[in-house]
Amino acid sequence: MTTAGPQTFTPEKRKHARVIFTRSVRVFHRDRLLGQFPARNLSLGGLYVEGEVDIAAGEPCRLELHETGRRSSLIVNFCGTVCRKDSKGVGVHFTSMEDDSFMFLQTMVLYFSDDPIGVAEHFLEDFTPKSASAC
Repeated sequence: MTTAGPQTFTPEKRKHARVIFTRSVRVFHRDRLLGQFPARNLSLGGLYVEGEVDIAAGEPCRLELHETGRRSSLIVNFCGTVCRKDSKGVGVHFTSMEDDSFMFLQTMVLYFSDDPIGVAEHFLEDFTPKSASAC
């Protein structure tokens, strides 16, 4: 009979639930368009952008998402800070956004979540929508 050693437990460091989000976002740094990149996942706190995004960790940025439907279109803007950069892309922490962008974000996270009730409990706890006009 063999006994296993203690299992290593790594607590989840993320504060917000992540959902798969397959859209393209435009990334701006200092009012310059860096390009359009695929997003991999989304949460109420941030977004992961795939690709060779030419921006360093700690730098501010603005993300622009064009959402088009059959009868309407919506452009949402998120201001953020690059919180990590790796060989596959960058993680952006949201710092501000307009009310309509925040409502879009809530809707997307709820729609794609496996636990929409759990996610909804966190909507108003830590993030207050504010103007994204001056990232």
